[in-house]
Amino acid sequence: MSDEEQAHTVYRRLALVDFADELRMGLNLGFYRTFAVPSIARVLVGTGKMSSRPVERAKATGALMYALIDHGLEAPAGRAAVETLSRLHRGLPVGDEEFVYVLAAFCVAPLRHIDRIGWRPTTAEERAAAHAFYAGLAARMGITGVPGSYEALGVWMDRYEARTFAATAEGRALMEATFGILAERLPSALGPLARTAAAALFDERLLQATGIRPASRAVRWAMRVGLSWKSRRSSGRWQSENSR
Repeated sequence: MSDEEQAHTVYRRLALVDFADELRMGLNLGFYRTFAVPSIARVLVGTGKMSSRPVERAKATGALMYALIDHGLEAPAGRAAVETLSRLHRGLPVGDEEFVYVLAAFCVAPLRHIDRIGWRPTTAEERAAAHAFYAGLAARMGITGVPGSYEALGVWMDRYEARTFAATAEGRALMEATFGILAERLPSALGPLARTAAAALFDERLLQATGIRPASRAVRWAMRVGLSWKSRRSSGRWQSENSR
């Protein structure tokens, strides 16, 4: 097994077995971060698909990402997904920095979410595997400038956000069009509080750049406790089922 195949095996287990719900939520959070980059927000609004058909567009993006995660970059389904992603992004009026940021948001944001609320923190092997997976995707899409490790990518991402995040009409429009998707991923018992609870998952920098009203300290605490409990409960059920 090659190093890339080994990395995919580790990342696939993280994403589909150990932290399936947490990573899916984290990918959503990473996707929302791209709305706070003005150049990316302008492109997303310019295509019209994200604001006019947000659910359809989000599902299409998710399907491509999970085809890559499930099958790997070199499997036929993975190669088809890479080709589709390359075709969709070919000719867009953005540079490599924006593409690197999107990859960073999908790589780093989900693992940071897991580290905050998961039943255990991610391991060094898992973080390295996530970086190898997205660096491999970048190479196949012709994207250059990806930092050489997960830690370096996280530092690059934080500095890029500090330099570029800004409130724009496009970013706020994208958030308004799609915020309900995130709220729907929360427990139905939250009902009318779902949007407020979803805001508790955003940090201050993202809240300011997207115009989302911050959740109260109590709601933020309740969300973290609730998601942590759900993660531990899911882990216990998985471990019980696999010990039989």
